[in-house]
Amino acid sequence: KQWYQRRVVITAGIAPGFNCIMHIHSAIQEVSFKELVCSLDKKTGKRKMDPRTQTPIRPRCAKEGDVVYAKLQLSSAICIEAFSDYQQMGRFVLREEGKTIAIGKVLKISEKLNSVSTN
Repeated sequence: KQWYQRRVVITAGIAPGFNCIMHIHSAIQEVSFKELVCSLDKKTGKRKMDPRTQTPIRPRCAKEGDVVYAKLQLSSAICIEAFSDYQQMGRFVLREEGKTIAIGKVLKISEKLNSVSTN
């Protein structure tokens, strides 16, 4: 399956394995949080670093107001672009039960474009 790395602003609690609905341009697709890559400082926009090891902090979960880089996995393939390449195709909203839980931008698309499988 294909995964996408995204910058996500959280408006509700989220952890890896969490499933929700992604709205991106005119597409609506089920998506799962595969991994929270790192957390960002809201003021500077830079990655939060562990002071001892100088590596990015990997959060176990994200709560309301957090900004994180996350890897998301779609249930089937759809047409998207990285925000840096085409802004309109790179913005998305994540919703659950009619509530917006996150907004974000597509940063990177996985390299496994030819091995996408659908359920």
